This record gives sequence, C-alpha cells and structure tokens, in this order.
Amino acid sequence: MDSKLALLSGILALLLVSSGAVLLVGDENSDNEQNSDEPEQNDAVLVNTPPSILIQDHLNFSWDGKSVRVSGFVVDENVSTTQVSMAVIDSSSLEQIGALIQGTPNLEGEFQVNTLLSQPGTWLLQFEVVDSEGLKSDVSTSTLTITPPAEEDVTITFLWIQPEENSTTGTLLGVMLHTYPETCTVEYHPLGQSPARLIEGNENVSTGEYSMQVNTSYHNTDGDIIANCGLFSDSTTTVRVNLPVPPEPDVDSDSDGILDESDQCDTTPQGEPVYSTGCSESETDDDEDGVMNNADLCPNTPLQETVDQDGCSLSQKDSDGDGINDSIDSCPNTPTGEVADANGCSPSQRDSDSDGVNDALDQCPNTPIGDVVGADGCTQPDWSPEDSWLCTDGQGPWVKDYNGDGNGYTSNSNGVSSAGGSGSGPWFQCDVSVTVQNNQMIVESNGIPNHDFLSTMGCCAPEKDFTTTYPLNPVNDTSGGHDTTNCPASAGRWECVPDRGAVAMSVNGAPIFGPEEGPGGDAVALHFDYFNEDRQPIVLGWCTGHSAGQGGFHYHYDANCVYWEPEAGETMEDYDASKIKSDEHSPIIGWAFDGYPIYGMYGYNEDQTSLKAITSSYGIERTQDGGDQGYNGIDDWNYVAGSGDLDECNGRFGPTPEYPEGIYHYVSTPLSGSPTMVTDTNGQTVGMIGFPYFLLCYHGVADVDAQVIGGGQGGGGGGGPGGGGGGPPGGNAAQTLYSHMPELIDSVEEKNQLEGILWDTTWILLVLIGAACYRGLRSND
Repeated sequence: MDSKLALLSGILALLLVSSGAVLLVGDENSDNEQNSDEPEQNDAVLVNTPPSILIQDHLNFSWDGKSVRVSGFVVDENVSTTQVSMAVIDSSSLEQIGALIQGTPNLEGEFQVNTLLSQPGTWLLQFEVVDSEGLKSDVSTSTLTITPPAEEDVTITFLWIQPEENSTTGTLLGVMLHTYPETCTVEYHPLGQSPARLIEGNENVSTGEYSMQVNTSYHNTDGDIIANCGLFSDSTTTVRVNLPVPPEPDVDSDSDGILDESDQCDTTPQGEPVYSTGCSESETDDDEDGVMNNADLCPNTPLQETVDQDGCSLSQKDSDGDGINDSIDSCPNTPTGEVADANGCSPSQRDSDSDGVNDALDQCPNTPIGDVVGADGCTQPDWSPEDSWLCTDGQGPWVKDYNGDGNGYTSNSNGVSSAGGSGSGPWFQCDVSVTVQNNQMIVESNGIPNHDFLSTMGCCAPEKDFTTTYPLNPVNDTSGGHDTTNCPASAGRWECVPDRGAVAMSVNGAPIFGPEEGPGGDAVALHFDYFNEDRQPIVLGWCTGHSAGQGGFHYHYDANCVYWEPEAGETMEDYDASKIKSDEHSPIIGWAFDGYPIYGMYGYNEDQTSLKAITSSYGIERTQDGGDQGYNGIDDWNYVAGSGDLDECNGRFGPTPEYPEGIYHYVSTPLSGSPTMVTDTNGQTVGMIGFPYFLLCYHGVADVDAQVIGGGQGGGGGGGPGGGGGGPPGGNAAQTLYSHMPELIDSVEEKNQLEGILWDTTWILLVLIGAACYRGLRSND
C-alpha cells in the first residue's frame, strides 16, 4: 500500500512540475509523520508564472464607417488581470499614430479595443499584453486594411401634398434611401427657370427623410428632384415630376396675353412685349448672368464668368474700343483712331524689344534683354573708350612673325626664341597701356599686333615705343581751308590724312597707315592685282599688314582681323573678310587721331532695325576707261556721293553699341558701294574694293604732330635690321622719302645675292659734286 502511495505521489509531482507549478504540501494523516522538538519550518509555495499569450489568429476587425473595433483573445493564468496595449502604425512612414489604445480582457480572455480610423487605408497594428506580475508578451503585429463598403445608388421616394385652399404653396416630401443618409442632400429644380429658383430640401440625417415647400405660383411644377449621397463614392439620382395643382380659373393677371397658368412671368410691366413664356426682355436672362436681357449689353456671357452691372464680363469688355477684349488686351487705353494689333497694342503702345520704351519713341530697337535703357530706348552703356583697347595689363598674347617659316623671307630675330622665353627669335608679346590725362586718352604700345603676322620683304618688325593721344570729346573740324591734295573730295573742309604714314592706331597698338605704298601706288589695289607695280615690289602679309623694316608692323587694309579667332586647323594666314561675324555689330577696331572711333564693317542699317555690311563711296578709274587702276594711288579714286554708306572721309554719323545716341565714326570696310566691276591683271572680273580702307580725312580736329610713331612704311628693304624703307625716328612717317631699294630684285633669292647694293639719289648727287670739285682743282693746277 505504501509503495503504491509513493508511486502515485511521484506521478502527481511530475504532473505538477510539467504544468508549471510545484506545490510542497504537508500531509497531516501520514503514517510516517514524526514528532520533533525542532522549530517548525515554514516552506514557501514556489510558482513559475509564464507571460501572457495573445492568440493572433483569433483577431477580428469590424468597421462601421466611423471607427474600427479590434477583438481577440489572451491566454494567462489570471487573464482578467492582464492589460492589452495596441499601437496604430502608419504603413508608409512606420510612425505611430496617436497614443497607445488599451483594453482589458474579460474572464474568457476576450478583449475589444476601438480605433478612430474612419477612412479606407492600410495600417499596422502592434499588440502587447502585460499581466499583473508585469510580465510582457511578445509583440504581435497585424495588418489592418479598411476597404470602403459598396454604396448602392440613392433611391428617392416622394409624395406631393397639394396647396390648401387659397394657398399656392404645397409640400413635397419623401425619403432618400442610402447606406449613409447623413451624407444626403436633395433639391427641386423647376424646369425652364433660373437656378435662383431651385429649392433646397430639409433633410433628416438619421432617416433620410426630406421635405420642401413649393410655391406653385412662383415655381414651375414640372421639375426634377435631385438627390446626392455618398460617404466614399458619390451617387446622384434624378426624378422628373409633374406636381399637380388644383385647377384655377383662366386668369391673365398682368394682361400680357399669356394666361397665368402658362405665364412664367405674371407681373410683366404694362406695354412690354413678351415671349411665349409670358416673360418680357426685362424679365428674361438668356445667358443666366444675373442681368436681364433689356439691360444686358453683353449677351451670351460664358457660364461662370462674373459680370458688371451691364452684364459684361472681362472676356466681353473692350474699354478702349480698339476691337480687342479687355481680357486679352495687352495695351489698355489705346488712343482713339489708332489701329491695334492682335494683342490690343497700337504703334504708339508697342514695345517690341520689351525694354520699357514704346516703339514710337524707341530709337534703338532690338535692345538685348536685360539692358538698362534711357528714355529713348537706347542702352545706357557701362563702358568707356579705354575699355576698347586690347593687350592691356600685361595680358597681351604671345604672337609669332612667320617670316622665314617656309616662305623664303628673312627670319625675324628681333623677338625671343619662344613664347615667354628669352634669347632672340620671332616671338613677341602685344603690349598696350592706357591712361587718361586732361580729357585725353594717352596710349603707349610696342607696335606688336595681337595675332600672328608676316613682316614680308620689309624685314623685320621689332618692338617699338609708340605714344599716341586721342581727345575723349572729339570736336568736328569746321575751320576749313585745308590742303586737298590727298583728299580732293573734301574740298578743303577737312584735313587730309597722310597718304603713306600712320593715320590711326589699331586697338592692339599697331599703326594703321594711309592707302599708298612707297612708290606712290595704292598698296591695297596692288595686293588685289588691280595693276602691276614696276617701280618697287610691295608685298602685304597676313591681314594685309606688313613691316616697314625697323619702322615696325602696320596695317594697310581691313584690320577687322584683330577680333578674328582662327578655327581648329586654321591660322591667321586663312583670315578673310568673309569670316567676320555678320550677326552682330562690329566692334571698335581702332582710333583715329581726331578722337573718333574706327569700327569694323558691320553696322546698323538706316533705321537701326537690322545689320548690314557698310560700303564706301569711292570708285576707281578703270583701265578700260582710260584710268590707271591704282597705279597713281589716291589720284586714281573718285568719290561718288550716295553710291555707298560713307562720306568723303570714309565715315558716317549714327548709333553704335558703345554710343547708342550716335557718334561720328569711321568704318574699316573692304567693300565699295559702287556696282562697277574691275578687270584685274589676271583678266578676272572682280568687284570694287572699299577705298580708302580706313579713312582719307579727319572729320574732327586732329593733332597729327603730337603722335610719336617712328619709322616709315612700304615694301621695306632686304632682310634683317637696317633694311630700307625705314624713315627717321619720331615725327610722322608721312614725311619719309622712298628710294630705289632692294625690292627691285624680282625674287627673294636674287635679292639675297645682291643684298647691300643701295642706290640713292643723295649719293649720286655727292659723287657729281665731288667730280666737279676735282676737275676744278685739276684745271687750277
């Protein structure tokens, strides 16, 4: 018996341990109980309490359109003392929405909590259960998706209660049947009447019942009952009704010929004709803009547009009477009598270049966007004449004299061996400095251009020390009485420029010479094969410039190349006037000694609306007409007024980008305005060139003697320093006398064989005088 009892006790102990609780209990009836004098031992009950468990598979969700109820079950040894916490998480941002929602399970472990989620969507719910011991369950996560319920279309019932006797007001009532009656609205729209006469119903938001009072004398009893409902999707139902009214005697209250029962306007003023509706013009608003037809100056106003007291909206008004409605009129207040364009702007109002000055006053059309202009619409330049010079501040480019570089000319050793290097060689750096003193612009330069060049036969160009001055406020020459030898067309009004010396300075600091070469022919006409030079070989290099030996480099024709940049694979040898930018006004390429600028060949046309190639007004005396075609230099050219754009001096007055209000300026153009063609020495028929290439006379007062430009010009001597063609230093090179020089040799190779032989009339004269003296002495002997 004892062994069975012991076995059963062991099994019970195992069951208790496996169930999570071990109880040590004393048995008062045990036969083995021993009496003891030892103190009684009070053994405690040991309990292993597991955390609560949330049964996630039993979560239920219910939604009534306003909130979500979540229910589920919790397992615990004392479930009624547990607390359920639920967090609502945004499924996109994963951020908690609001505070934790808590609930307490009932004795069966079931709990319920409510959220305030009222719109369709998807959220994450996180649950945690805490028991009375503070033990927490694992966090459980569930997804809550609220899908809006299907909403049936609203259904309308109605009942018409006719007006009582001596009354014209009846009652229209009924019910709107819909899932969410609190969302429903209802209206009665009488047919053929203004929206102002519709009736809004009184709704019971709980039951969907509605009622409306209809005045049958004011509202058409044929109409529509329109109900609209929907919490998540709109539903509209329309019911056409004809509300019967008690028969009335045939009455025409306003005596307009339309019985009251058919008269939609039963108070028509006496004498006003009516339509079949019984409404006159003063009672009809066809375009429903709120202004009756008789007062509506703008019929057919588009719907939803606000009108003034005359019934006109902005899209219908034309306040200035120019034929363009105000809503699209860019120029209000067009003067009476002026014709407006599609934008409502007349010529006196247009501002084509958007510079703030109307075209009628704008003297400078096509102003670039952003330019600040004056009252005349012309850009106010942020510019000064000193800004036009190149190679300043020691930033001039390094350039090379290509003499001797595969062309048979003597190499230039007056520079350095390489760009920025040392020693001697053909490399030079263009250098210009500009200062202003006593309203004079003073320019110092080394005479080196800002581009590669070719000295040609007048070898070789060195650096020079030039100083030239230009008045910043040039004054027109009005004194008259000048010599006309080199500019006969000026008739003594202006001073002629030197025919063979410096007449101006390029903005790179290299001199610009007159048109003639050493022997007196036109150097440029010779360059273009207009005649054969049998007195002295003259060769122009790149950019039609060359060197006058130690006199330095200078231009004869077309210094537009100072702004030309060779493309990839090109050199300055490839320069041609056809490559100059023709889509913008040419820049200043030089300054004459009277202070007026010299511009490149592209300038504004007569009305300053576009660009054109500027032409000279000179024509040559052709060989076929008995002329010498440039052999005699200036004498072979005749000024033909009006044949080109420029005057006798090769200049004109007009606006430029730098002088928007206009200034007299010269133009370096290779083109003549003469249509006459020329036959060159090769038998080719070619166009007339633009003599005098830069300028032929000074339009302003020029201080020529103040210019420090040493050296002569022309073909130049053989190779090396000291070659012929150079004049005395200082003064103006126009005074240089030209001798027979080694350019008489037919080729560079022959020249090298006879280099050093120099025939000069001075030496011949001295020899003759010496011979005479010798003979006199012999005769005395």
